[in-house]
Amino acid sequence: MIDAPHAHGPREELLSIWPAEEQQQSLAVSLQARHHNKNHFKSAWYNGTLLVTVGRLLNNFLLHLGFGSASATLDYWTKGNDDAFVHHHHHPHQLIGIALLCQAGLKANCPMLHVCLLRWSSCKRLFGEEVKGALIIASTDKAFAFVSAAIFARLMICKQPSMPLLDFFKSSVKNLQLISQVQEEKAMGAVPQCPIETSKFLAFVQERKRKRLLFKGELMMLKQIVENHKSEYGYLNLKKNNYPDVLPFDYNRVILKPIPNEPNSHYINASYVDSFFQPKAFIITQAMKTKPACVDFWRMVWETNAEIVVMLTKVFDFMKVMCLQYWPLTKLDYGDITVETVEAKTYAYFTLRCFRVSRVENGSTIIRQVRHFHFTEWEVNSLPYISALLDFRRRVHNAVKRCPNNVPMIVHCSNGGGRSGVFLAIYANLDLAEAENVIDVYGYCQTLLNARQSALENLDQYVFIYETLAEAVQCNINPLTLDELRHRTTMYTTKQSRQALEAIYSQEYKFLTQLTPALRIGDCAGGHRLENRGKNRDVMVVPPDNSRPYLNTLHGESKDYTYINAVYIDGFRRKNEWIVTEWPKHHTIDSFWALVFDHSCHTVVNLSNDENSKAYPRFIHSRGRQSYGPFIVDVLSSQQYPYATSHIVKVVKKKVFDIPGRKKSKRSERNEKKLTDQLDSLASILSELMVNNKGGIQEVDARICNVISVRIWPIQHRVPLSTVGLIDVIKMARCWRKRAPDRPETKPTVVISHNGVSRVGIYVAINLLIDQMDVEQEVDVFHAAKIVRLNRPQLFDHKEEYKYLNDLLIHYYMTSPEYHSTKSAESACLLVNHS
Repeated sequence: MIDAPHAHGPREELLSIWPAEEQQQSLAVSLQARHHNKNHFKSAWYNGTLLVTVGRLLNNFLLHLGFGSASATLDYWTKGNDDAFVHHHHHPHQLIGIALLCQAGLKANCPMLHVCLLRWSSCKRLFGEEVKGALIIASTDKAFAFVSAAIFARLMICKQPSMPLLDFFKSSVKNLQLISQVQEEKAMGAVPQCPIETSKFLAFVQERKRKRLLFKGELMMLKQIVENHKSEYGYLNLKKNNYPDVLPFDYNRVILKPIPNEPNSHYINASYVDSFFQPKAFIITQAMKTKPACVDFWRMVWETNAEIVVMLTKVFDFMKVMCLQYWPLTKLDYGDITVETVEAKTYAYFTLRCFRVSRVENGSTIIRQVRHFHFTEWEVNSLPYISALLDFRRRVHNAVKRCPNNVPMIVHCSNGGGRSGVFLAIYANLDLAEAENVIDVYGYCQTLLNARQSALENLDQYVFIYETLAEAVQCNINPLTLDELRHRTTMYTTKQSRQALEAIYSQEYKFLTQLTPALRIGDCAGGHRLENRGKNRDVMVVPPDNSRPYLNTLHGESKDYTYINAVYIDGFRRKNEWIVTEWPKHHTIDSFWALVFDHSCHTVVNLSNDENSKAYPRFIHSRGRQSYGPFIVDVLSSQQYPYATSHIVKVVKKKVFDIPGRKKSKRSERNEKKLTDQLDSLASILSELMVNNKGGIQEVDARICNVISVRIWPIQHRVPLSTVGLIDVIKMARCWRKRAPDRPETKPTVVISHNGVSRVGIYVAINLLIDQMDVEQEVDVFHAAKIVRLNRPQLFDHKEEYKYLNDLLIHYYMTSPEYHSTKSAESACLLVNHS
């Protein structure tokens, strides 16, 4: 047995990281076998005993360093709850060891280790000689990951078994740090020496993503060559700074006109930043967190003649006020400047506003227009959705082109640091690419860091700049105007033009599959839990935890009543506008109605047509009232249409005391009756207060929902039998949405298909495009499909669906008179007929 270390520090600390006694024998035997019998060593490794020891060493040592407890997802695996893994693998101890190693890797921030060890196929590859270098490769980013490599090397390739473990930690960490230092120095020497041509930029980024250390080398070099500028005025006005480490440099700070008898009234935490083509093209400033700061901000807007303001933070984020709402809902004075909100348009990821700003000067009122671009989905310490940010930048750029050349654009986030710098790096480089067909991320980030402290905060932000620009270069797909959409209808008339159009669709679909980010196993932990696996029709199609609707109503016998295999999808104007789900199974029908009730869904669209199949049970009856778990569903009306069936239903939740099979004592019956009377009294009062648009009384605990079942789309068909019929269904659902009770514009629509993957992408995307046509008079099929795939990448799983979406859009446009003249509508017969 190997003795515990007895030197170098308190004995208690060393014992806390040493393996338990029952594991020491295994460790000693395995280390001894390493020198005498390689086969025995491999056997000891393969049966999991040594692996468990390694995992516990890694886990305990990292916990000793203060990393905290292991993640809940991996924790339940280590307890043997994962039936599927244990069933498929003959050695549960090996499974536990893998999970423990995963825990240690995650705590050391080694995503490569996590991926390699979590997947069984990768694990088997690691049992060869590659195991010696696996952790070293995975340890290039975080210093504490060296500990993992040191322990692993100690157990696997150490030639001095008697060497104290802590000494080996120190020597191994030192050696690995030296290796990493050499690698970083080489990476710093590989920084770009000149701008990169746009035609070569994608390959350049892909090469650096394979060698992430090159990105790190660029950022390290940038921070080394930044000049040391003074910030004396910032230190003299610390009360006006939100963050003491983000101060404007004296040489390029924005100087306001002094106000008499107000010392330091010239100071504001804001810095000028050059673009590639214009000095002082931008102003980066911090968020406004006090009323005096709001006044100073509008003074800066007025005195610099700014017409564009870009806001990259939420007003309220992470239980904290990140920025005051420095604009009015209607009209408000900020000092001697009056600001009036003229227009506001809300989209899923951003809000656009138009302000009328006025000030009295020399006895006359001067009025200006300021446009406000507010990106609302960029949380602190996170990265935004690339396509949404590029769309946002396009709108900002179009507005800037209408402004005078010498007018700066104001950009701010919470601290005037990372997010503002990332946006300007993307904005300026896309300008450069448009003008000169080159991109210079490294060069412009040097300009940013010389102009503003913390303009780039971390490596993730720096890599995100490259990834965003690469996507912009790779798929430079812009929205089509309605005139351009009308022109596409003429391309259906000849075979050659149809082939050209299909080639465009094929290329766009290729980009769509390449640019959709994949979901990781950890993202969908809830769907893989033991109690939830039977609720999924396909174990490979489960929702990410941060984008699935959680159920509130207690129902069924499952331990996790909050889970249903459903996922939110963003609309054009609103986040989480759609809920996509699969056809309910026999034991999840009550979960489906819990989804409708808990999330106040006003519309359900079922796109599959196989109600007689045993695999797809009926989840709605034809007439009358029926119970589904804790809910009573009452069919108020039923209507047959040529292409669909509509059931308008009222969903009511049962009272707790009405659940059958529940035994009650006399005392509990009296208490329940008293409580019931109180609840009924309260419900009566609330019912009188809840009056709908028609002046009638609405039930407190009821939901009115229209369940539309499509009858023209057999399961064996990828696309429906009739395009006309699907358009009628879309119009029916949109019409109901406008007149449904209980503010339907804020409630989600549920879309169902037999597997929760096929069909639903087409339906949701066409609705996004219709909303875009109504609001913007333009359409972007590619990015509509890309948004739909964000939370469920399996949508649009075949090119035929993407092509059909384009055809459906053109057909909808040409048969809707509100978009064009009657003469154009008559030309719809030129379209491809899917009937």
